[in-house]
Amino acid sequence: MVGHTITFFKSVRFWHTETMFHYQKTKKRLSSFPKPTGCPFCENLRLEKITEETEFHLVVPNRVKYDVWELRRVIDHLLVVPKRHVLSLAELTKAEKLDHMNIVSKYESKGYNVYARGVGSGQRSVAHQHTHLIKTVTKQARGSLTIRKPYIFKTF
Repeated sequence: MVGHTITFFKSVRFWHTETMFHYQKTKKRLSSFPKPTGCPFCENLRLEKITEETEFHLVVPNRVKYDVWELRRVIDHLLVVPKRHVLSLAELTKAEKLDHMNIVSKYESKGYNVYARGVGSGQRSVAHQHTHLIKTVTKQARGSLTIRKPYIFKTF
């Protein structure tokens, strides 16, 4: 059986698959988006609000940010997305890798967590390399509860 951790902030419950969480209402909002037929980054990247642009990458807000990361509320959630369609960082040219590292290090020094899922990860939602930049509050959750199926929830 697979366990899930439920963490409580002011008696609000949410679910997660690793160290990130979506509140139930956010999960509903995420599932309401139409499924893209191709790569959503390649098809729609220019339509997104761009936070920063370099020669090789865009920094854009995640359209549905995580609500909680490592038991802390998320206050900002950005994505570093290569302009060229690649599946992994290994496919980037040397210049693209340097550009990527400069962006990531800039945000990491501002307190952002850096996260990317590897090629072949079952949790990877888009087959276009992207790196999450996640800024959280410093206060950790008051507590968490790990449960197993049948997923009976009680808030406290």
